[in-house]
Amino acid sequence: MTEFAFYPADRRHALERRAAEFGFFQTEPTPWTPLHRSLPMCQGALVTTAGLRLKTQVEYAADRLHGSPDFREISMYVSRATLTFDFTNFDPREAEEDLNVVAPVDRIKELAEERVLAGVSETFFSFYGLCDDVNALRDNAREVGRKMREDYAIDVVFIVPANFACNQTAAEISRELERSGLSTVTLVTVKEIAAQIRVPRPLFINFPFGRTLGPAHAIALQRSIVNDMVAALRTSDRPGRMRDLPYHWEGMLP
Repeated sequence: MTEFAFYPADRRHALERRAAEFGFFQTEPTPWTPLHRSLPMCQGALVTTAGLRLKTQVEYAADRLHGSPDFREISMYVSRATLTFDFTNFDPREAEEDLNVVAPVDRIKELAEERVLAGVSETFFSFYGLCDDVNALRDNAREVGRKMREDYAIDVVFIVPANFACNQTAAEISRELERSGLSTVTLVTVKEIAAQIRVPRPLFINFPFGRTLGPAHAIALQRSIVNDMVAALRTSDRPGRMRDLPYHWEGMLP
């Protein structure tokens, strides 16, 4: 069971109840794309579900109840000042200060600079987060998979959620990308969602929403978490095996 001990009691209990009552009828087997070559020969890409877009891009066609299946393609070298969050169902303050907490662009680029990967895509993909239209989301995830393969020759994908609902969206994206022939690894902040939807390579991290890779500017922590994602790509030997990462959030949030 997922615990939310870093939130006040009323919010913690509401989140725990919501996680326990989550239901998803998954009848399809978990898709699985094993690595076809060693990671130093692989091209990597990043997906976040934080609802990011460039200020010059069209807003997501969404509402707070049903969300959106849309995605935006954004440069890995983007300036934070040119970005905005359309999905605000999480506290964005840490991400506004340091994008890497929900979209670890700098940490992923370091993997290529250090030859852990052969290279990374010039762009990353941001989905809205909340999405009730699962079929449309799956269609768009398949389109992203096609673009990754055909436009960028991607082999592996790092997937990062931002809030509670993002876990379902990230789970669906991971399955479609695996089905498209890409090896994925997905951070998870709600175990019950990942288990029911059957994420191919889930890593559970017990951090608050909007702080998936920790507080702003915690570079060493961010890199450690990304290294764990790399290790999962190397060592995961069957779909759906969830590993708990050994990190603990310090302190309470309002």
